[in-house]
Amino acid sequence: MFGKLKSANEINIGDRFVKSDDPNTVWIVTGEGSDVTSIPHFQVCKEGHQTRKRTLSESTLQDRNFYHRV
Repeated sequence: MFGKLKSANEINIGDRFVKSDDPNTVWIVTGEGSDVTSIPHFQVCKEGHQTRKRTLSESTLQDRNFYHRV
């Protein structure tokens, strides 16, 4: 009946982030998981540049010293 409530820290595909030291570049979450580790990771893509990708840990995306949600 009621949808799942989204936690303030939950990361979902489509969420947008900027680096703390580069607020003009937006990174969009495009996927989740990593074949290398069991620690939660997400794939992000630079907005407007689909070939520019990174894999970041959940804790890195949630650490305001590194990234901010927009």
